[in-house]
Amino acid sequence: MKKFLANYKNQLFISLMLIFIASILLQWVQISNKNLYLGYDWIFHYNRFYDAAQQIKDGNLQYFISMYGFSQSGRIINALYGPMFAYLNGLFLLISRSWFSYQLFSNFLITFLSASSMFWLLIKNKIRIPISLIFSIMYSSFYMIQSWTFNQSFGNWGAFILPLVVLAATRFLRESYSKKDLAFLAFVMTLAIQIHVLTVLFSVIILIPFFVFGFLHSKNKKTLFMYTFIAALATIFMTANVWYPLLEVNMENQLMRPAVVWNMENHAVRLDLFKPYKDFSLVVCLLFIGQFLAAIYSKMNILNRLTTITSFGLFALSSKVFPWNDITDKFPSISIIQFPGRLLLPAVVLIILALSLSMETILDNKGTRIDKRIIIYPILFLMLLGSVKGHMDYSNKELQNWKGTELFSSTKNVIFKTKDLESLRNSFKAKDLGAPFRLIKKRNSDYLPVADKSLAYDKDFHPYGKQKRTIIENPINEKLTKKVKNHQLVISWRSNGEETLLPLIIYNRTNVVVNGEQLDNAQIKTNEIGGLIVQPQKGENTVKISYKASFVFYYMLFISILSWFLFALWQIIRVLK
Repeated sequence: MKKFLANYKNQLFISLMLIFIASILLQWVQISNKNLYLGYDWIFHYNRFYDAAQQIKDGNLQYFISMYGFSQSGRIINALYGPMFAYLNGLFLLISRSWFSYQLFSNFLITFLSASSMFWLLIKNKIRIPISLIFSIMYSSFYMIQSWTFNQSFGNWGAFILPLVVLAATRFLRESYSKKDLAFLAFVMTLAIQIHVLTVLFSVIILIPFFVFGFLHSKNKKTLFMYTFIAALATIFMTANVWYPLLEVNMENQLMRPAVVWNMENHAVRLDLFKPYKDFSLVVCLLFIGQFLAAIYSKMNILNRLTTITSFGLFALSSKVFPWNDITDKFPSISIIQFPGRLLLPAVVLIILALSLSMETILDNKGTRIDKRIIIYPILFLMLLGSVKGHMDYSNKELQNWKGTELFSSTKNVIFKTKDLESLRNSFKAKDLGAPFRLIKKRNSDYLPVADKSLAYDKDFHPYGKQKRTIIENPINEKLTKKVKNHQLVISWRSNGEETLLPLIIYNRTNVVVNGEQLDNAQIKTNEIGGLIVQPQKGENTVKISYKASFVFYYMLFISILSWFLFALWQIIRVLK
């Protein structure tokens, strides 16, 4: 047994098994109570995944418009928001067969992947296994990662990507930058873009200081620059299916932006002992304090110094110290970040690496007779216990919402079709995946095509009410029959011949066929948020909508698939050599 445990590869395997077990145990409250956690974003993202799942199930694939989710309204969502990852989650949902099973699996997955990627980052930077293991499980239990579990906050999927980004960044500091490093950087950035575009912004912020420092001190600047440029090109090719639809749809339509946060400082990290910012727990605070003290009292190598400076810089940007409101008044486009507190996540990834490096330096210092592990390991273990306890406390708090009269934590802009709590709870455990969306709907204006560009930036325009009257509570809904056939959304109803607002959203490339007649763009009439207005005939009426993607889109999709194939082939050949 001692020989087995002494083997480094066996230690790595055991560590991953412990991470696997810890990732399951962190879901124990949900496993034992069979509850769901439904936060402020569950309706939006679960609609996305439901739409993708039904497309796969029925074979009616439609890359752009929603034919099953979002009240079968034809809205463009997934094409602008990690389309391939949405289809992957749709596949997970079909395999899970209920929303309870899917949520349990996805919560485990983000926990396990986050811990594993952090473990890999630390191990690759020569941090000893016990420290790497403790920090990895600690990291995965933080609220900023588990916000997907509790709130379905999609940006938190970046929690498993950012440690890989930091690992790619540290490779800029090596004496020689290899093709292997090039491939890893391209893969990580492609992964970030395919999953969550905003994570790319945080990734670039991390990469810049490491690249600049590495470039200035590199003995082979030409190779470093060329390889980085090739990695960027490879990323562009492999993500053509993401960035091109974003460009095309935005250029051809005036889209409502995702919820604009006008007072960004209200969503920045605050240092408050009595009402702390959720992501900034006592344990997270101790990470920064510990590294601050280590920076003062211990020697730091170049990697540690650069990591520490970047981390504290991002921490400052995430807090109210930075004048976000003044900056966004002058540069409104910066409001895309929405919540400055999001910058705390990359800061924490960096501070864990920095503190781990400092601990390695302290442990390697043989200047004292005291075995420093006696001090460091218990402190780390206590911090781990504190972090896990915080997670369990919050899990039990959210459990009470499920058991109580609210069902979930945020009901703002939510519309319930029934007040029977048992029916609502059972809908999430039923095999009919569409059941929850027939009972619960939410006003949401993301990516609606408004009639005038100024409306998209008008503080006084309230699209939620328009969306509610057009789609959710449109009187015509009771008379409609909806089905999906041959990649088209088909709506039928009986009419007395009066002009009718249908719960369908029309974009520039949406094909509209009314009673067999194909309408061109000049004939299509819509309201302020793209809701279709038709003049029906008396009696039976049928409207069919589909989406005619441009030839360029299919070309870009082909380039993306081909690039992935060539990239994978290159890696196989490189490994076999």
